Amino acid sequence: MKEAMVTKAADFAGRPQGLFINELSDGKGVIMADYGSKWREQRRFALMTLRNFGLGKNSMEERIHDEIKHIISTLEKNVERCQHEIDRVLDGKDRASFEDRHNMPYVQAVIHEVQRVANTVPLSVFHCTTRDTELMGYSIPRGTVIIQNLTSVLNEDGQWKFPHEFNRENFLNDQGEFVKPEAFMPFSAGPRICLGKGLARMELFLIMVTLLMRYQFIWPEDAGEPDFTPVYGITLTPKPFSMKIQLRTPQ
Repeated sequence: MKEAMVTKAADFAGRPQGLFINELSDGKGVIMADYGSKWREQRRFALMTLRNFGLGKNSMEERIHDEIKHIISTLEKNVERCQHEIDRVLDGKDRASFEDRHNMPYVQAVIHEVQRVANTVPLSVFHCTTRDTELMGYSIPRGTVIIQNLTSVLNEDGQWKFPHEFNRENFLNDQGEFVKPEAFMPFSAGPRICLGKGLARMELFLIMVTLLMRYQFIWPEDAGEPDFTPVYGITLTPKPFSMKIQLRTPQ
């Protein structure tokens, strides 16, 4: 995956053309645009728009905090330790800042482990080779459709301490510091990486920290074990379930 998406990124950065989705989009949009000057122009415009919209600025944090008011999340595992870290770092502040993530290694580890296990877009968006190339010694002609199996990377035995279970230790070193293994690529990698990655990271952190700061999440005693069988669609999503939510007082 690294050789194709990073080392030889330009060779594998195309998008397959002639698919039904290409007909629907009429070749427009940065996601399915073929690799070249048109895609670069759209990508540049999209990134500029995100920056102007406030990505990475306080104005974006304000928008996300507004969004938080309308979101009910479903969290229980590791909540108590996350809440202890949140209370310690915020120390009386009524809201979190994205910069607070640097002082919350445990919360960061939990968020990233949720993304790894959730595996929301297991096959990413299809790529296409832009020229004749090689991968691991195999010759691959120009125009070959490339499907990334992100599941294999996010669960690879040699890359994770606990590849087949939910464990925040996958993102913590022996000193309890947050580390992000190279195999963590839920947004894909290379030049066609998801443009909304920065926004998504900010939203995940601010939403989760705000919810855990204000609420206690309790799994109902009569609910049995949660069913993690994914529901297939454009993305993988969990089946809906109910939790008890009550206000908490930060310690």
